[in-house]
Amino acid sequence: MSQFYERLYDYIHEYQKLVYDYYSKDAISFLVTYYLLNQIETVWDNENMMDGPYERIGELSGVKYNKIYYLPIFLSDEISTNFDANELGVTKENMTSFVIPSTYNFTPHPGDFVKLEQEYLRPTNDKYPLFVVTGAEITTNTDKRHWKLKIETEQSRTTDELDLQVNNEYYFFEYTKNIYEKETFEFLNILMEKNKKLKELLKLEYDQNSGAYFI
Repeated sequence: MSQFYERLYDYIHEYQKLVYDYYSKDAISFLVTYYLLNQIETVWDNENMMDGPYERIGELSGVKYNKIYYLPIFLSDEISTNFDANELGVTKENMTSFVIPSTYNFTPHPGDFVKLEQEYLRPTNDKYPLFVVTGAEITTNTDKRHWKLKIETEQSRTTDELDLQVNNEYYFFEYTKNIYEKETFEFLNILMEKNKKLKELLKLEYDQNSGAYFI
């Protein structure tokens, strides 16, 4: 009987590994630039706004962000469009959602920003809007989890304005599936290039008759 329950328990772990590890390593991803709220360095208005910012973007804002380049997202839904008439006139709201794994080791927040099309991918036609995170849902309370983020367009704001509030810049390194500071990211890229060259040189030293490398 104990073996039966142990097998069932193993199956649960195998399922979790398939669902939660697979997408962060092997699924088709889409690279974005992610602006993560920097809670430590953000200056909140705790007198009139009940610990909230006076405005999210602009000269009067104390909100700071960590900018993460090349961040892969998964299971992106089709963008739906709603038209809304308000004091600004008729506005068009684009909404969608996507998934990120908890292996990225950061917690997304409502109020984070996402740039779905990046200047480094389409420098001549990067006219796509900013999206703001409006909701963040997490899966069951286990070690392996996913975040599902709901986003919609941020009206009349640009990355030039948002970049003025960036305190730190980070880069996602695909080989290790981790986020690093710029200096570490560049160093890891140099190591990768050296490893590729070393691999090519070793192939030239391989002897098919003996199955050995002569260096």
